[in-house]
Amino acid sequence: MNDARAGTNPKAGPAEGASGAAASGRSFDLQSAMRSWLGTLLVIFALIIGFSLLQPRFMSVLNWQNIVIQGSALLVASLAGTFPILMGSIDLSVGSVASLVGVSLAVFLEARTGPVHDLAIPLVLLIGLACGLLNGILFAVMRVPSFLATLGTFFMLDGLAAFIISGIPIPIVMQEPVVPIFDSQIGPVPTMSIWAMAILVLSVLGCRYTRLGRNFYAIGGSEPAALIAGINVRFVKLTAFALSGLLAAFAGVLTSIHSLSGSSGQNADMLLPSIGAIVIGGTALSGGAGGPHRTLLGVLLLTILINGMQLLAIDPYLQLIVEGCVVIAAVILSRPKLSVFAAVK
Repeated sequence: MNDARAGTNPKAGPAEGASGAAASGRSFDLQSAMRSWLGTLLVIFALIIGFSLLQPRFMSVLNWQNIVIQGSALLVASLAGTFPILMGSIDLSVGSVASLVGVSLAVFLEARTGPVHDLAIPLVLLIGLACGLLNGILFAVMRVPSFLATLGTFFMLDGLAAFIISGIPIPIVMQEPVVPIFDSQIGPVPTMSIWAMAILVLSVLGCRYTRLGRNFYAIGGSEPAALIAGINVRFVKLTAFALSGLLAAFAGVLTSIHSLSGSSGQNADMLLPSIGAIVIGGTALSGGAGGPHRTLLGVLLLTILINGMQLLAIDPYLQLIVEGCVVIAAVILSRPKLSVFAAVK
């Protein structure tokens, strides 16, 4: 009876059984994909129409450039958090890693000359990678639950960033060729969005066409089945959190260069919107379903919502209430029946 419920052949070997379970999961995902995308798109179109009617400036080219710029760093941060969530885990340190990287970038560039100045961006990306590896070691090797492990590094990295600069923001001074690479425009298109879309494409291809990406889904779908199938679960978990730290660091680079300052609280509000964008896009908190390609829609929804409310000069406290309501509505519309409740069992 257990084999029948799992949708596997009783005579099949462990690897075949795991493959059968994965195929069943893919079938269910295909059946729910249209509803997931359609629900989120309906909310996005409703927001665009509503804000356009209430504020004509919303549809201006300049405002859409602002939306793209605002959404670029959030997209990269959301992609960072997608990999752990695909496995049924979570990374709460994304915003803190981005803040530490921004502060480190500002400190390195204060040197004006020398190898630390010249290699500032690669160095801060390595810092983000190291933070991700720390999370991965705590979770995969020391078996600390991902929520608790990354909650601890969230506070630790946030405090470290504030300690380094004594709570005082540091201006970023960069050589002229560097700034246009990350924060300029090619025609009407901001370069920040090109970086974000490039990372999105690489993430989608990696999750869909590499063994590592498929292993993320396998672990999220059923870790015991992944172990039986011979997947090195510990290595995959470690890699997922390392990638999360690396992409969070890149998000910190984008926000710091755009604002030309490094501050400990610069990316403090990035965590919850990034998780919201991931779930709204259709990646299940329980793992095994969704992926980077879904995250883009969630980022669009939240960025358009925030931008539209700012244009309408809505009270900031009321904005939080509206944002929360829209997120809940989008999740209900975009998720299959009862899956929201299943994710929190």
